[in-house]
Amino acid sequence: MPFFKIETNQQVDDATTGDLLKKASAMVSQMLGKPEKFVMVSIDTDRRMVFGGDGEPAAFVQLKSIGLPTDRCAEFSGKICQFLNDELGIQPDRVFIDFKDAARNLFGWNGKTF
Repeated sequence: MPFFKIETNQQVDDATTGDLLKKASAMVSQMLGKPEKFVMVSIDTDRRMVFGGDGEPAAFVQLKSIGLPTDRCAEFSGKICQFLNDELGIQPDRVFIDFKDAARNLFGWNGKTF
């Protein structure tokens, strides 16, 4: 049940957003070794956002998953930052990432919890 959310001040057209969603979903599935059918991705573009006092390209990212291997978050940070740099031109030092390991009993799906 990984949830991956990108908020960025970058403007992205609809076609590019669709491609980005698919690429991000595949990346998260591969990174975490979880079936893509359970991966949810959200992208909010053209957000009013400043980082370090300026409006240059920036992003705030959330990755939440049951059983998130917290000892691998530094590795994941590198992959996510590279992805954002490759896809949106956002420099790694302009990205904050919030990692969360979700408790099974506190995450619902299909009328129940995991």
